Amino acid sequence: MSIHKSPLFLKIVFVLAIFIMLFVSALTYRHMDSVTVSSEMVAHSYKVTIEIEQLYTTIKDLEIERRNYLLTKNKKLPTQINFSKLIIKHNIDYLKKITSDNPKQKKLIDTIEKLCLEKFKIVDYGLNNYSSFTQDELKENLLKGKKIMEQISFKINEMLAIENKLLESRDKKNDSLINFTPKFIYITLFVTIAIISLAFVKISRDLQELQTNNEILDLKNETNKLAEIVGKSGTWHLNLVTNEFTFSDNKFRLLGYEPEEFKPTLESYFEKFVHPEDLETLKQAAEKMIVEGHLPTIIYRVEKKNGETIFIKNIANSFVNTKNEKILIGTTTDVTEEIQTNKNLEDRNRELEANNKELQAFNYVASHDLQEPLRKIQTFISRLIDKEINSLSENGKQYLIKIKDSSERMRLLIDDLLQFSRTNKAEKVFVSTCLNELLENSKLELTQIIEDKKAIITSDSLPHLNVIPFQIQQLFTNLINNSLKYSKENIPPKIDIKVKKVEAKNEHKIPFNDKSKFYKITFTDNGIGFDPQYSERIFMLFNRLHNKDEYSGTGIGLAICKKIVDNHKGFIYADGKPNNGAKFTIYLPII
Repeated sequence: MSIHKSPLFLKIVFVLAIFIMLFVSALTYRHMDSVTVSSEMVAHSYKVTIEIEQLYTTIKDLEIERRNYLLTKNKKLPTQINFSKLIIKHNIDYLKKITSDNPKQKKLIDTIEKLCLEKFKIVDYGLNNYSSFTQDELKENLLKGKKIMEQISFKINEMLAIENKLLESRDKKNDSLINFTPKFIYITLFVTIAIISLAFVKISRDLQELQTNNEILDLKNETNKLAEIVGKSGTWHLNLVTNEFTFSDNKFRLLGYEPEEFKPTLESYFEKFVHPEDLETLKQAAEKMIVEGHLPTIIYRVEKKNGETIFIKNIANSFVNTKNEKILIGTTTDVTEEIQTNKNLEDRNRELEANNKELQAFNYVASHDLQEPLRKIQTFISRLIDKEINSLSENGKQYLIKIKDSSERMRLLIDDLLQFSRTNKAEKVFVSTCLNELLENSKLELTQIIEDKKAIITSDSLPHLNVIPFQIQQLFTNLINNSLKYSKENIPPKIDIKVKKVEAKNEHKIPFNDKSKFYKITFTDNGIGFDPQYSERIFMLFNRLHNKDEYSGTGIGLAICKKIVDNHKGFIYADGKPNNGAKFTIYLPII
């Protein structure tokens, strides 16, 4: 069973549910603690603001009392002034304490403290020397107090601005936490209920699934039994701890017995059923199987109850059951028919290979043997033309010329057959070769025809490629010769050779192929062309599109081209239009 259907999964779900509920409770506690801390921070900001305002009020009161004293000389005011100074010192000390976590506020309160000390000096100087003040000294003392007061006021406002900004951000955070608290409680409650519900649904479904799975298991067992009968196979189990060996019903049938007709053991199976010639090999495989826990595919013979010998194929693997026992599970298949079919196929392949060799030898020997009488025929014809031509009648002369032409055509046909035979049977030894060199060799081979027809051949720089050199040179020679042969009368042939690297997926002509990259080489000429309907037919052996009296040839040249390209796992295609030239496209794989 898969893990989600096992009893262990249900236990895991319960443990997980408890863990998640504890985790959710911890999150809830932490959230409520965050709300409390946030509220305390808001209250702290309010408290700091009030204390700053209280400090500012006390300093203003001190300034007012100082002014009143200097103007009215009221002797009760010094006591109030000294009391205000004490309150200011107390306020500053308290502000230092409650703003110690804020470096900016701490710095400002230190500055205010220094200003207040200067303020106290001015106040004390006025109290001690007011009786001797002139009008100008009184005015100067008042102005000094006013300037200090302005500086204190500026710093007080800075502190209030910082605290108001903090208060605003803390208010927003606190409001957000307070607003989210009901949602958070509902979410945690929903998650808890969902987990408990999931566990409950899992329990209620397990019984139903268990019943359904049992029904499916029974159906699969019956299906497997039927599949074993149809597929002539059976299964077996070997418990490596208890040494218990069990067969499926069809395993008994493969051996010619009814199900459960005997109690199988590994030892009795070896002694009673395995063919003596295969016994030692199978025992060694079994010993290795017990140690390593699996049996690679092995084929051996067994003798059935009725004495019939069959070939069976065995394969096995192991697993550990809930009791921690290692069990081997194997399948046995009757492959007698498959073995016999393969044997027959091998015999037919050997016979076909021998026939092909005989056919190639016959083709090669016959072509060579035909050369000797043909050479004699051509020799005697040459002598007749040289010495006896004038002794013949006009009809005799015509017959003799036709005999000469036919013998020449026969010679070309035999040469091409030899070339085709060579292409078929030659060893395919691939060599990294510069195709430019092979092209130049082909042009050199056709020099006389190229000069006679005043042909113009242009070519891209061809690549280095792993090829069969003499075959590729033959391919180039045949294609160029084909363009020269089928050129237009009184028009110099032009042959343009192009090359580029392509990918198979971008070339619609290339069928599905595991080679992804090719060199695409095209031969384009300005000759007489051909009807597009013959674009595949021209590569067939002995196929000609023109009368032999119009154009020479045997119909083998392009067939040789096709065979050479096939030998290189490539493709060749022809395109043309009547009187509009031909184009041959070759795809050679990049190995």
